[in-house]
Amino acid sequence: MRKQITFAISLFILTAGITSCQKDKETSTKKDVAGKWQVVKIETTVAGAPVVTYTGVAADYFEFRNNEEDEVVVNYNGSNYIGTYVVMDNKLINLSYNGKLRTAQITTISASQLEFTANVEGATVKTTEKFYFKR
Repeated sequence: MRKQITFAISLFILTAGITSCQKDKETSTKKDVAGKWQVVKIETTVAGAPVVTYTGVAADYFEFRNNEEDEVVVNYNGSNYIGTYVVMDNKLINLSYNGKLRTAQITTISASQLEFTANVEGATVKTTEKFYFKR
């Protein structure tokens, strides 16, 4: 009986230890993205035209909220928007604001820097936006 109890307790501790140490990459990336980011610059490329660069000012930011709606508050170039975002595996992020869906690949993420390149879905001419942020 004592061996069975010892075995059961050991199995429980082992199982609890393994499951508590596992990380969910999606959750980790989402946690890294969440928060307020200052806009450094946004480069917009429309097929057949030169790149247009918007350089951020002190009032420009994107705030990725970690709430049930996964809201993103966008304030840049004198405009304010509220939208949503989804962070997926392989550092993919989808942003929806200003009536446009942007599907993006995160290229750089750290505690102080976030960069991603997004395709604007449904645009009549292929449009790509490269976002540069800092904290």
